[in-house]
Amino acid sequence: MNKIAFLAAGVILAAATLLQAAELAPKTKAEAAAGRLNLEMRKKLTLSIQQNGMAGAMDVCAKEAPSVIADLEKIFGITIKRTALNVRNPSNAPDPAEKALLEKLEAVQKKGESLPQEATLFSETESGKERILRFYKPVMMQGTCVGCHGTPDKIPADVKKVLAASYPKDKAVGYKEGDLRGIISITVKEKIPENELKK
Repeated sequence: MNKIAFLAAGVILAAATLLQAAELAPKTKAEAAAGRLNLEMRKKLTLSIQQNGMAGAMDVCAKEAPSVIADLEKIFGITIKRTALNVRNPSNAPDPAEKALLEKLEAVQKKGESLPQEATLFSETESGKERILRFYKPVMMQGTCVGCHGTPDKIPADVKKVLAASYPKDKAVGYKEGDLRGIISITVKEKIPENELKK
């Protein structure tokens, strides 16, 4: 009986979480989702590196990130994509709007200017009765990232071997700590109030 009650409480809590997330403002949803994604991936990567070493932790980004993203998409009712100008997996390549944004952000950083670290709107369109808002959050190179994405002298031999075998067309290397690695691109759709609809 206790087990059933525990499971029921879990279902109620999950439903409440979904309802609360659905009611958040678009920017708040984007910021919360991006923050949760960064936090979850950092935790998983740190644990895997401790247990399996850098080469053994490479599967975290490739195999565990999609399930984390899928969970967050369900919770917040949004679409999440990780992308960059130089991608490891071709399926993560930026669309035209993301590519233009990434080039702009890269140019800003090269000038020595700081990038916004919160979720920031970069596109807003309307489709029927929906408003489509696209936010981005920069992904900056951290110390732990250089073991997989750094310059050749920073990437261990066993990691290079895995990269060569799994990603023969890999372009996601050559970065140093503090560089812009890419963005988390988040799409939020919301209904346009009747009084705002164009007639």
